[in-house]
Amino acid sequence: MTDAALLERVRSTPAIAKLLTDFDFDVARVAGGPAEPIHLAGGEPLEMVAGDASGGAFMLVGSGDQRPVLYAGSEGEGGLIATSLRDALALIASVSSIHDATAGRWDDDGGAAVLAMLAEADEELREDWPDLDEDRQRLREALALPAGDGLVEALHRLAADETYRPISDAGDRYDSMLP
Repeated sequence: MTDAALLERVRSTPAIAKLLTDFDFDVARVAGGPAEPIHLAGGEPLEMVAGDASGGAFMLVGSGDQRPVLYAGSEGEGGLIATSLRDALALIASVSSIHDATAGRWDDDGGAAVLAMLAEADEELREDWPDLDEDRQRLREALALPAGDGLVEALHRLAADETYRPISDAGDRYDSMLP
């Protein structure tokens, strides 16, 4: 399934859109646009496809059947989070938040500290969201998403790529999402 078809499925299926909103990927936030106009140094087109509760924007980059996904935070941080919408949605369904997943450094320990922090965040989430794991599985099944294995490590590698660091129309380069 192409990114466009996947996005259309999300937009046209209220139950899926609602579930993604619970995971802080809200397609209804597109109407407000990103916090400020941004571009990439290479000039690739950006298409906002969702927003999060903190005012951040999820944007598809370029054109084609599978497009990289960029995150532009409202506090001036941003970068590439996945190589396709499918992987971005799988990541979003697998972690407590993009912000949590990028809060620590992916060190030579294979990201053990980051993964431990994400596991702890999930335990806290389950206190208020007892169906978290079932909802993750429902979302994966509804959108035929892959398991989240390796996506946090890929996020750290991709977010470090300066090519995809957003630039405001005033010429200010966004900060890295990584510490």
